[in-house]
Amino acid sequence: MLTKDFLAGCDQICTEPLTASLSGSPCGCVYPMKVRLLLDVAPYAVFPVMRELESEVAAGTYLEQSQVIIMGASADSQNQGKTVVDINLVPLGEKFDNTTAILTYDRFWKNKMPLNRTLFGNYEVIYISYPGNNLDSLVNLCGFTYIIIMVMT
Repeated sequence: MLTKDFLAGCDQICTEPLTASLSGSPCGCVYPMKVRLLLDVAPYAVFPVMRELESEVAAGTYLEQSQVIIMGASADSQNQGKTVVDINLVPLGEKFDNTTAILTYDRFWKNKMPLNRTLFGNYEVIYISYPGNNLDSLVNLCGFTYIIIMVMT
């Protein structure tokens, strides 16, 4: 997948797993934290409220709404009444610092990120990946027992 940074006003083209830096940041490509959630509601209920989902993910992870980008949503292959949502969390600078990365993982994995249950139902984390930091060892040092999928290029 290619993304072009139109908002920052530069001609930077980024290829997966990178994404364009946010508007206001130096023009370039950064590693986003990739999150896949499974929502307990059907896609037809999610599509009209995507902005609200971005807003709630941002608030629940202490990020700016501009840092939360929903990349796609589709019906779960095993249950069409649930929705799989792919989200990129984009750092404001070159990368998330270790503390922010670990706290964000923690908020997702421990379901500390409150979402409006009327709109989105309950959620499950399918995966989180972030190659910008060595989170595998950091998470182990902090005593968390999560399975983390690391995508390295």
